[in-house]
Parts: sequence; structure tokens; C-alpha cells
Amino acid sequence: MTRTLFSAHGLGWRQRLVFCAAAVMFVAAAGVTEAKTYELRPSPATVHRSFFDASLKPVLTIDSGDIVRLWTATGNPRYFESLGVPKEKIPPELYAAFEGVAGANREDHTLTGPIAVRGAEAGDTVEIRIRSIDLWLPIAGMGIRAGRGSLPEDFPYSRDRVFFFDPAKKQIEFAPGVVVPARPFWGVIAVAPPPSMGRVPSGPPNVFGGNMDNHDLQPGTSLYLPVHTPGALISIGDGHAVQGDGEVGMSAVETSLQGEIQVVLHKGMHTNWPRAETPTHYMTIGLDPDLNQAAKIATREMLNFIVENKHMSRDDALMLMSAAMDLHVTQIVDGTKGVHAMLPKSVFRQ
Repeated sequence: MTRTLFSAHGLGWRQRLVFCAAAVMFVAAAGVTEAKTYELRPSPATVHRSFFDASLKPVLTIDSGDIVRLWTATGNPRYFESLGVPKEKIPPELYAAFEGVAGANREDHTLTGPIAVRGAEAGDTVEIRIRSIDLWLPIAGMGIRAGRGSLPEDFPYSRDRVFFFDPAKKQIEFAPGVVVPARPFWGVIAVAPPPSMGRVPSGPPNVFGGNMDNHDLQPGTSLYLPVHTPGALISIGDGHAVQGDGEVGMSAVETSLQGEIQVVLHKGMHTNWPRAETPTHYMTIGLDPDLNQAAKIATREMLNFIVENKHMSRDDALMLMSAAMDLHVTQIVDGTKGVHAMLPKSVFRQ
């Protein structure tokens, strides 16, 4: 029988977490291993753009438990120049990251990586602990595209905007007196797809994660992704300063971010779809071109989690979900639509 994320090797989610933590502490105390911290910045040698591919060579290889401080670049300088932004107002870091890139597309999916995890194999799961995310560069782009997005019939034209902001203030001014607090997150967090899929575009999310555009993947959250190829090959990018559920205009406030992740490999822990755990909620994620099917996947994944880890019957679990679980429309504009289910941890008192 296929085991889900939170019950691999016969252990419940909490039991496995305690076991793994104890093992890490024991090994560290014995002086056998120690987590290393790496830095990874965007450059022509450390990014790939708008695709995933299991044949990509890693730009960094780490061990389970290691920490990566990474920067992601969003905003081709030629894009900003085409909108009339003087070169002196475009951060030099963008010119460095986009060296050699032709054209004036914004190139939101400039992805830092891939990062290989030693020992990761198909059938395992990688846990990506999001330790921090912050605004990096003080410039962002946003746009609508003719005939696309959630209201294509209402917007038969395209429009782009440039935002300048102070990263320390963490807010975006849309108009005088209209200010949106920043809530930065990476729209794309992925492992490599199964090798049988070949090279796939990064626009539609899938079983490997990818362009999920999930603004609830905030610091303190662990994202779990199924491994499909040796090394897992993690790629991260598509920085967003802020985005609402749905991403109805087809674009967030797209910007460059900096942050820190810790990657933990769970050997033999099988997962079918991306899942996550925030400080306050369990999260399951459904992805499908049909929004109804995406909702079903997210709901069924949460049902399986409750039954296997909280030892409730399927009937009682479904009733609990109807009473306490929220379904969020993650995004509806990437071809493959997303729904994520959020169940408060506080309903479980033991």
C-alpha cells in the first residue's frame, strides 16, 4: 500500500519528527556531522529560466540538514529600460544576474539552482524549511496581459507598472493613500520533474511543485516535495513582494528576494503531492487544470492525512474538515489551477 507523507515507515508524523530531531541531536553531539551554511546568488552560472529538467546539472550540492542563504533575481533590466526607467535607477545586481539575456521580457521565472541533496532518490521526500524571506532590491514589476488572466474579456490590452519602494518599510504604494503591506514569498519552489517528462515549462505547477504561487508558504513553514530524480534538484525563484489568493490579474508584484532555507531529506517517505505545515496549520495542495479537481485533490490529501495521523475514521475526518478546514484558491491563471486546504492545528488537543 502506498504510504503518504506523514506515516512513512509506520511512524506517525509527530513520532517521525521527534525521532528525526533526536537523531540529529545525537549525531551532532557525537561530532559526526554538522549542518553547513552555503550562500547562493543569482548569476548566469547559477540560474535557469522558465523550465524544469531532471538532466540539469546542480549548481550546489548539499547534505540533509544544511542551510542555504539564497538570493533570487526578478526583473530583466531591459524590461525596466523598455518602460522608461533610467539605467541608474536599475540595481546593478540585476544587470549581473541577467547578463547575456536577450529581449525585454520581465523573466519572472529566473530560478536559482538547481540544488542537489546528497542521497535523495526517487520515492523519498525533501522538506524545505523556509527560515526567512525578505525583500532584496527596491524595484518591482507588475502587469496584465491582453486576453489573459481571470477576466480576459474585460481587458483586451496589456499594461505594465514599475514600483519603487524601500525594502525596510515592507509596503507597496499603488496610488496616493493606497498602500499594501508587503508579504514576500517565492512563487516557485520545485524539485525536478520525473525524467520521463523531459524539459517542462515552469508556468504550470505539477507534482514536483513549481509555480504554485502560494502566499502561505511563509517563514516558519515546511514544504514537502516528492523526489523524482537523484539529488531532488531544488530550484527557487519568482519572487513576489505581495500577492492575493487567486492572482487574478496574472501577476503579483514581482521582485527580487533574499532568504534562507534548510533542506531535510526524508528517506523512504513517499508523497504524491506537495504538502506543507505552517506554524499554525496543516496544508495540503491540489493542482489540476480543472479548479474542481484541484479542490478534490487538496481535500482528499487532507482526509488521508487526518485518517492516517490522527486516527479518526474517514467519516469523522470529513465532518471535521467541513467544520474547520478552509479551501483557498491559490491561483487561477497558470493553466494548472491551485487550491490549498488549511486545517488549524489547534483543533487537535492531543
